Amino acid sequence: MEFLKNIKLIQGGMGVYVSNWRLARAVSMERPGVTAGTVSGTALDFVHVRLLQLGDPGGHIRRALAAFDARFGVEIGQKICDRYFIEGGKAPMARFKNAPKQAVHLQGDGSGVLIPAQQAEPVTLEMSDELIELLIATAFAEVWLAKEGHNGRVFINFLKKIELPLIFAMYGAMLAGVAGIIVGAGNPEGLPAVCTRLANHQEVSSDLQVLYREAGEAFYMTFDPRKVADGRLAQKPLERPAFLAIASLHNLVEALAHSPTEAPDGFIIEHHTAGGHNAGPQGPLVKDSLGQPIYGSEDEPDLEAIRQTGLPFWLAGGYGSRERLQQALKAGAAGVQVGSAFALCEDSGMKAAYRTAIFNAIKRGASDDELVRTTLFSPTGYPFKVVQLEGTLSDDAVYRRRRRVCDIGLLQQRGLSKPAEDGTRRLFQRCPAAPIEEYVGKRGLLPNTEEKRCLCNGLLASVGLGQAINQDGELAEEPAIVTLGNHLDGIRRLSRQGQSPYWARDVVNDILGPA
Repeated sequence: MEFLKNIKLIQGGMGVYVSNWRLARAVSMERPGVTAGTVSGTALDFVHVRLLQLGDPGGHIRRALAAFDARFGVEIGQKICDRYFIEGGKAPMARFKNAPKQAVHLQGDGSGVLIPAQQAEPVTLEMSDELIELLIATAFAEVWLAKEGHNGRVFINFLKKIELPLIFAMYGAMLAGVAGIIVGAGNPEGLPAVCTRLANHQEVSSDLQVLYREAGEAFYMTFDPRKVADGRLAQKPLERPAFLAIASLHNLVEALAHSPTEAPDGFIIEHHTAGGHNAGPQGPLVKDSLGQPIYGSEDEPDLEAIRQTGLPFWLAGGYGSRERLQQALKAGAAGVQVGSAFALCEDSGMKAAYRTAIFNAIKRGASDDELVRTTLFSPTGYPFKVVQLEGTLSDDAVYRRRRRVCDIGLLQQRGLSKPAEDGTRRLFQRCPAAPIEEYVGKRGLLPNTEEKRCLCNGLLASVGLGQAINQDGELAEEPAIVTLGNHLDGIRRLSRQGQSPYWARDVVNDILGPA
């Protein structure tokens, strides 16, 4: 992975489709070999399905899916288009048809979710063929579009917390020639080895977290690429991409560097001031007067210990300037990862109305602390940065008015019901942001639902793909939730204090200097 040593700037893989193929392509084309554009791998199945229902503006999704079919001699992309594409787009307030919900069942048992009494052998779970094909094809399409027409490096970013689609979307991205896979929001132990096996189209398995399992019980998702489309995807070995793990502290870095399976090729060391999900503070949770988790000195990464692993690393969270890049390089980093400045550029997928609202708040003199707060809104339990914008889920009144629903379910937990008389247990999926009675009915605790907000629907709405809902008897769109990091100095500088738009190339030049 020699090319990693030359990458000075990695564009962050933000949110749901904020880091879309257009942004990643623009960044990777700007300084090939020095920059890496990153697409977000989160919810690409839902994103592409909804874009098709909007009429696929520009025809890009259909073009990428056609390229997938042509490369492998399959009709998977065509089937997806037949199922979801609407010529001219759906009616403005018509509801989107959702992609299949990501749910698992016992291997070889159709939709069966009844788990026998305590198992001595690991329990293997699987998803439907239709969903697996959709996950592979949409990840391929997003990377293919980002790579089209240039030789720059394109990465893809995933959340470990979203376990079910991970190995399938990784494979789809690899089929498109992705240069790097970045995984955060959880411990990615085992995934570098999965990456190596997928490059050779070998069967892989990924452990799944299942609540209330008995001691010694294990649950796995398995995937054999040679069984998809009669093996037509597994034509020749793939180039293995670099695998970068996101970590906040040196202890996880050291553990992964000495992995019993396979070490990552490098690390993104993400400070708790970065946008999106953050690692929680060390020790007991203490909040400030605004309800934000308080971080201390023990939450600062030990860069010397990280440097001793000998693996390259990039610093993230407040490193979006030329000065901070130089500081990172002097500290031994290979470079930096930058998100927020890219999120507000014209190339990003963020809905223009929210970019404008943020710029207007900056023009009014809003401070960084007034604009962005660290919340406990996320169903994952991780702290989550939220921009304070009127009419979005940052507003308590909007949150209280919204009817709870869990129709996407990417952040659902899996668990087992209490044993029946014959010892069998039912596998269920639940989310603390779902209807409260539904969550509590699945062994959930009522306090865990407090302040939990639907990130799946909210993040889709932030990129203009919000579901139509009935709000107080009127048709409306799901309220958005918008995320940025705590440090907005790059945004202020590039936008001239909110007064003018800017592009990805401006961010690159601002951080790296003139070409």
